[in-house]
Amino acid sequence: MTTFDVAVIGAGAVGCAIARELSRYDLGIALLDANPDVGMGISKANSAIWHTGFDAKPGSLEAQLMRRSYPLMEKFMPAANIAHEQLGAMLIAWNQEQLEALPALSERAVENGVGDVVTLTPEEIYRLEPNLKFGALGGLLVPGEGILCTFSIPIACATQAVLNGAELFLNHAVRSVRRESDAWLLVGEGNAVTARFVINSAGLHVDEVDALFGHAVDKVRPRRGQLIVYDKFARGLIDHILLP
Repeated sequence: MTTFDVAVIGAGAVGCAIARELSRYDLGIALLDANPDVGMGISKANSAIWHTGFDAKPGSLEAQLMRRSYPLMEKFMPAANIAHEQLGAMLIAWNQEQLEALPALSERAVENGVGDVVTLTPEEIYRLEPNLKFGALGGLLVPGEGILCTFSIPIACATQAVLNGAELFLNHAVRSVRRESDAWLLVGEGNAVTARFVINSAGLHVDEVDALFGHAVDKVRPRRGQLIVYDKFARGLIDHILLP
């Protein structure tokens, strides 16, 4: 049995990106997923927004990673032929409390390195979005926000990882783990993968995978959102991402 240097559990956007990055080095990489294809977990069900991180908590890990990831994605998506569009986003205030919160959000954006945020009057909002309902009191324009094809990211990263020599193991839900000599044996349903190091990127199941390794972690409590998908004929109704 081949002993890989690194096994990545979870072939969503994060796991595939990790496998892609590690495959640039002289390492044996295994990418595992419980599903029959990559990106079939929570990676297929996000809002598909290419986010600047303007509203993240300054100094937080999220803010640091968003700021670092934006220019990386800016280079990666055209190179990997991933559909994307930098529309800009409008954060709209519909009541006085929200209106009074806008200056602090603008300051937060600057702290996070997003210095091109623009304050909008109601007149400017309706000039940019004439089909918006009546009643907007003000807003912020974040030009760097965009949209992307959420399905293509893990597919592109996994493809590049495999072309670089990584091995992809689909339908491989890790059911048990045991230590053998200097490696981990990751046992699935009727098969196993051995690796010296393991990276857990199992999405909503990260707590379950951590528990297999004997770690006591907080239970993942997923929240379900609701999305309305419009026909493409509705595309002309708005020109920006509209944020609450």
